[in-house]
Amino acid sequence: MQPGENASAVTAYAEDGMGQTYALSVEYVGPMLGQEGLSQVIIRLSDGMSPNLGDVRVRITYRGLTSNWVSVRIGPRYALAFNGSSQSVAFGNFFPENVDLGDFFWEFWAVPGENSAGRYMMSDGYGGAHALLFGFSNTSSAQRYALFGGTYDGTEPRYFASDDGPAPGEWGHFAVGWDGRYITTYYNGVPVGRTLFTGPRRTPGQRGGGGGLFIGGSDHSNFVGRIAQVRAYEGSNPRRDNGRGQSAAAFAPQTIFEPEGSSFLINLLQPAPTAADLSGNNRVGVFTTWGNPGPNPQFVVDPAVRNPFIRNGFDSPSVVPSNSRVYDSFSRPNATYAFDGVGGLGSTEAGSAGRQAWRFGGPDEATYGLTVFGILTGRAVILSNGPGIAWVPTNSSTGDLEIRVNRNRGAWGSGIHTGLAFRVRDGRNFFFAYTGVSEIDPFNTRTLTVGYYLNGTRTNMVTNVSMPGEWTTLRVYTKSTGEIAVYADGNFVFRTSSDTLVNATGSGLYNDLYGLGLTNRWDNFTVVDAP
Repeated sequence: MQPGENASAVTAYAEDGMGQTYALSVEYVGPMLGQEGLSQVIIRLSDGMSPNLGDVRVRITYRGLTSNWVSVRIGPRYALAFNGSSQSVAFGNFFPENVDLGDFFWEFWAVPGENSAGRYMMSDGYGGAHALLFGFSNTSSAQRYALFGGTYDGTEPRYFASDDGPAPGEWGHFAVGWDGRYITTYYNGVPVGRTLFTGPRRTPGQRGGGGGLFIGGSDHSNFVGRIAQVRAYEGSNPRRDNGRGQSAAAFAPQTIFEPEGSSFLINLLQPAPTAADLSGNNRVGVFTTWGNPGPNPQFVVDPAVRNPFIRNGFDSPSVVPSNSRVYDSFSRPNATYAFDGVGGLGSTEAGSAGRQAWRFGGPDEATYGLTVFGILTGRAVILSNGPGIAWVPTNSSTGDLEIRVNRNRGAWGSGIHTGLAFRVRDGRNFFFAYTGVSEIDPFNTRTLTVGYYLNGTRTNMVTNVSMPGEWTTLRVYTKSTGEIAVYADGNFVFRTSSDTLVNATGSGLYNDLYGLGLTNRWDNFTVVDAP
C-alpha cells in the first residue's frame, strides 16, 4: 500500500462458520508504527456480529487485489482499567508551546469507579496548569460525580465543571468543548455545564510540566475506572455554534468513534501492546506507570462497555401529591441519544388520570426536526434543538387545572429556565408559559412569556414580565372561563383571559427555542384540579 492511502481504497468482509458474511468498516490505512516499510489496516467489526461468535475468517480487497483469509476470534469487548495509581497511556509531546491552541472538543466512553472524585481521564503534562485537564470532581448529588477540569490562559488556570454526572460504575459518554466563548461539558450528549472563557488557551510547556498527553492521568490524581475510547479535536470544535445554539444543544454521541476530522483517536475495546492514534497523526501511546514500579493499566473484559449500564443513576421517585390528576418525577433511567438511544419520556408515574404515554410535537418541525425530550439524572431534558412540547391527556371534564413543574437551578448553568404547555390540542395548537430566554444571553434573562400557537401560528400575549430572583416551581392556572394565571412558587406573576383553545385539556412541557439543552430542565411535573 502506498503512504497516505485513503481508507476508502480498502474494503473488508468476514465470514463465520455457517458461511454468513458481514461487511466490515475500514477505519485506518497507514504505516505500522515502529515497523518501517510495513502498512496496517484497522477494521471495525460489524454491529451485526454476535459478541461471542467465535472464529471468523476476514479478508480485504485493495485495488482489485484480494488478500488471503485471516482467522479472527470474536469475543467479548474490553476496556482499559486504571486503579488510581500513577498509571498512564503516555503519548509524548502533544500540545505545542508558545501558541494559542484555539478551540477544542474531547470526548470519552468511560466509567468512573468508586473514589474517582478529584481524578482525571486525561491531562496535559503533570504540572499545576494544563492546556486541558478533564475528569471528575466531588459528587454533583448524593449519588453522582460532576465533570471537572481546567485549562490555562498563559497566566493562570481556568476551571470548568458540570451540574450532572455519572454514578460510580455507570458507563457513559463524557465530553468537553470550547468554542472561543464558553467551555461546555456534556454527559451522554446533553450539555450539563458552561463556563465563560475567552482565551487565549495555552500549555505551560515543558518548563511548567506541560506539553505531553497522558490518558488516565500523569503522576498524581490518576483515574479510577475504565476507558474504552477517546477522540479529540484540537484547533476545532464540531459543536461550535452553527447559528442555532449548537454548542448548548444535545447531540447523539457516536457509539464507535470515527476518525474523520479528528486530531486524536484511540480505541481500547480490544487488547493491544500499545495504543495507536487512529486519527492519521501516527502517534503511539505507551502503557506505563510513573515512579515506583507497579502494574501498567490493564485490559479487562467488561460486558457493559457499550450498554447503558446504570447503577444509582437516578433519584428515588418523589412522594406523589395526593390530589394529582397527572404526576411525573422522571425518576427512571437515563433516556438520551447515547448508546444509540432515541430518548423519550415513557409514561407518567401516577395520578387519577392513570398512567399516560408522553407525546411529542412542535409548531415548526419541518425546520427544526422532530421534537424529542429525554431524561437525564431524574429530570426531563430537551434532546431536539427547536421549539416543541411534550404533553399528556389529563382527562379533565372541566378544564379547570393547575399545572406546575420544577426547574432545579444548578451552579453551572443548568435548570435556569423551564416552560409549561397547557390547553394542548396537539403539537401545533397549545398555550405556553416559559421563563425568560434571550437568544443573545439566555443565562442572564429573568422574564416570563405567555402565548399560544394556533394552527402553527404563534401569538405572544405578553413578554418580558419580571420574574422573582429565586424560585423553584412554575405554576399555571387555566380555567374554563378563559382565565389564565401564572405564579412562581407562591408569588403572583401574570394574569390574563382568553377563550382560545379553552376546551383543550392536554398539559405538558414546553421548550421555546434552539440552544436550550443546558438552561432548560423539568422536574416533578404535576397537574391537579384547580378550585
